[in-house]
Amino acid sequence: MRPGYHHLSDTVSELFSPGSPNKILLTVLHTAFALLLTSFGFGLLRFVQNIGRHKSIGIAASLDFILAGILNILTATVFPQDAWGSTPTFPGEMHIILSGVLSALSILYMILFGIWFQRIGIAKFFLMYSIATVIGVVLAAGWFMASYGSPIMGLSERVTILVGFQWTILLAVVVLKND
Repeated sequence: MRPGYHHLSDTVSELFSPGSPNKILLTVLHTAFALLLTSFGFGLLRFVQNIGRHKSIGIAASLDFILAGILNILTATVFPQDAWGSTPTFPGEMHIILSGVLSALSILYMILFGIWFQRIGIAKFFLMYSIATVIGVVLAAGWFMASYGSPIMGLSERVTILVGFQWTILLAVVVLKND
């Protein structure tokens, strides 16, 4: 819907940059999505507390997930990416920093939940699955960094995001199955 925007070459964050058409609509949708992720994090925290074993790892993973959800809200609302070719701003620079922090938090909660599920004896495969997903995220992020500014930058970013999302979907399935 945005003239001149190309999903293969342009990043998702560009849709939220100042002056972008549909910025308000996309910010509202992204915020709703991030609020749902944050709420899921609180559900994970309840799930961990109800299991009652090895709670410290599960609680740490849940709090990490919640923090990632909150930072996700901030990257689209308070700290949007600067438009390409514009003068860098504090919010735009914070967007880049928070995106890196989000990546690190995501890797951490994937590993922590994998360890937690292994220790409590539920979904023992989830640790290996989490490690494989982290490797996939790191490889996809490397591809994104290598393609930065290229005609496939948007595609590589979307692959990176998709690898993380599929992990979250399986996490939800495992929790639903065992709740």
